[in-house]
Amino acid sequence: MYAKSKDAVQQPKESDTIGNIIIYTLLGLCILLSLFIIIGFFVLAKPLEASLTSVAVTSLKYNDTSPYLNATLAMEIRIENPNFGFFEFPTSTGDILYNGRVVGEMKINGQQVGSYSAIRTKVGTHVSYREDQTPSVWFKNDIKRRLIILKVGAKLRGEVHLGVLNKRSVNLKCLMHLNLVDEVIQRFWCK
Repeated sequence: MYAKSKDAVQQPKESDTIGNIIIYTLLGLCILLSLFIIIGFFVLAKPLEASLTSVAVTSLKYNDTSPYLNATLAMEIRIENPNFGFFEFPTSTGDILYNGRVVGEMKINGQQVGSYSAIRTKVGTHVSYREDQTPSVWFKNDIKRRLIILKVGAKLRGEVHLGVLNKRSVNLKCLMHLNLVDEVIQRFWCK
């Protein structure tokens, strides 16, 4: 019989080899998953936000005998971009509504919002409401109580510039109370 030498190399068992393959495969999958998460953080666009930060009444005319309303509003809109890439949108329009009827239109100049930042842009608009036929009870009552409720709505469509262009839009939906006595926007809030 032959004696075993101390210098002889032992071959690994088959179960050790399979165990190592499983461990290295799981380790590789974990590395790939973490890479996808990191890349997704920078490449996938997050939702943008828009809101009104201030509204001022620069002129106001109204009459309660033959109900009409004319007002000029100066607004400031804030657009926030929580993405790695910048957001760019062309000139857009928005509407001012009273009881579902468009009473004014605003023009929002196209701009670029940097990554992880926000911009404020000034917008002016003229609001006019006059009913040609018989005035509605709602409008007469709102004029008499000296409080007009207006809705502001705009949709800014643009692109978030990341590794790939991502088309995105941001909605501006706000409600404001126009106080006719003090000639101010009493309060406003955005969704």
